[in-house]
Amino acid sequence: MMHFSEERLSARILTDLALVLRPPMEMMLNLAVKRAWRRSANAFGRLGRFQGRPYLIDPEDLPVAFELTLFEDGGGVKVVRRTRRPMGYVAEISGELMDLLALFDGSADADATFFAGGLTVRGDTGAVLALHNALEAANLRLADLLVPAALAPSLDPVLQRVVDWRRATRRTGGMPHGVH
Repeated sequence: MMHFSEERLSARILTDLALVLRPPMEMMLNLAVKRAWRRSANAFGRLGRFQGRPYLIDPEDLPVAFELTLFEDGGGVKVVRRTRRPMGYVAEISGELMDLLALFDGSADADATFFAGGLTVRGDTGAVLALHNALEAANLRLADLLVPAALAPSLDPVLQRVVDWRRATRRTGGMPHGVH
């Protein structure tokens, strides 16, 4: 069992490592935004008055968060430090990484995830709804978010099964139903 000081040191090391890896993570995520925009150029226009406003996407099980800013003609993602009081975001969406990924690719129902306690939303709910509509129109696949474009078609089914499996094990507190 870790002591509090060991946990803090471990969290700091993970955060520092994630921040060292910031450039390649941001490059991968920004390429994913570009691909999504190219595939469905009008999707980001659904943000309306929230275009260019930053959202904080905060996977609670990662040591960092992501600032997502979308425009009608593209956008970008920045890896940011997690803070206790994030400021300056039109909305903050937090939850476990698997739930957030499932929401971004449309494989999870946003309302069901929220009401089941899998998501916390702060800020302008209109902005969250606009982001949801933009992501839905972008028709993202999980692989679009996580791997280079050339690998996305072949890896998407595998990644989707991993996310589905992880979400199922978390819901059941162990092994998914039917797996022994």
